[in-house]
Amino acid sequence: MLKPPLKADSSLCRDCQACTLACSLSHEGQCNLGLARLSIAKDMARYEFAIVICQHCEDPECLDACPADAMHLDERGVVILDDEACIRCGSCADACPYGAIPNHKGADRYLKCDLCAGRAEGPLCAKMCPVGAIVLEAGREG
Repeated sequence: MLKPPLKADSSLCRDCQACTLACSLSHEGQCNLGLARLSIAKDMARYEFAIVICQHCEDPECLDACPADAMHLDERGVVILDDEACIRCGSCADACPYGAIPNHKGADRYLKCDLCAGRAEGPLCAKMCPVGAIVLEAGREG
């Protein structure tokens, strides 16, 4: 991909967690911040937030780092993590320069944004953000 299909403007984020809750509900069937494929890093002293989200890199380091071939590119050019093939080594998470592959310790597995594969309307995080801090780039599909 030439540029990230999702654009995150952390300066707009108000930490409402609508994006993370929608993500976990859509992918896991429950509202659980720890099961979202994105997160909101907080600096409460400054009341600043940083949206930590997969950048869907043109040359994904996470894909190259996986020793189990548990990651592959789909037809959209999006890196998909195959949970069944994943050996839980964390190499993909370590390789991600954005820190965007969280480890859900309770479920002992890694979570990777798939741009809501199969959802015709595109990524749910962008749709649910009430302030437009996450938007789908014009002309891009999830």
